[in-house]
Amino acid sequence: MTSLNASIQLPPGWLGVIGGMGPLATSDFLRKLTLSTTAQTDQQHIPVLLYGDCTTPDRTASVLGEGPSPLPQLLAAVDFLNAANVQVIAMPCNSAHCWYEDLAKRAKMPFLHIVDASAQQVLARNPHANTIGVLSTEGTAHMGIYSQRLSALGLKPLVPSEEDFHQLVSPGIAFVKAGDLEAGGALLRQAANVLFNRGAESVILGCTEIPLGMIHELENDPLRFIDSTQSLVDATLLHLRG
Repeated sequence: MTSLNASIQLPPGWLGVIGGMGPLATSDFLRKLTLSTTAQTDQQHIPVLLYGDCTTPDRTASVLGEGPSPLPQLLAAVDFLNAANVQVIAMPCNSAHCWYEDLAKRAKMPFLHIVDASAQQVLARNPHANTIGVLSTEGTAHMGIYSQRLSALGLKPLVPSEEDFHQLVSPGIAFVKAGDLEAGGALLRQAANVLFNRGAESVILGCTEIPLGMIHELENDPLRFIDSTQSLVDATLLHLRG
């Protein structure tokens, strides 16, 4: 693992991003941040320092005991952003939030939580909802980070069955990671429909690859589909711009 050190201390107002998990999801976060920021010139946008380590071990494989832990490289990212003195940290990868407590403890500045941001969007968009579906990686579901936070808000979480993870969700995410958004989206739409048929009133797209395969659904049915990437963008803007 390569060790990097920030050589300068940034002025106030910079956003630190822990990315690369995966690269396409990171670029989607940065694009949505730019499009969501009220600005007329380059200089009015939010300055960003990106730590994009795409060699970080697979998060789901680690959670399921099938691969090494990503924690050392995630901590290295936090150390880099600490040294640069960013104002706040965002990490557009849901599965990496399985290690959130260790990372937030290491950070010297606020570390936004993508699951909390997404849960707040559910309440804002559909305040009367009771049952919330979550499409995520199998690792995220296994660790229960959405189920715990949704339950704490009085909401009933629904996650895919083991069979649906293996046949629909996991291969759908893999297609998106490989750049085949059409094939990935077709599988992920099927998985979402299963959750709706089981009683979900809204579905959180709780893996930052999933919104890339479900752009049509997000544009046409924003009350029923919650984009975790956009939720993190909104939380970032609220923190930095108020």
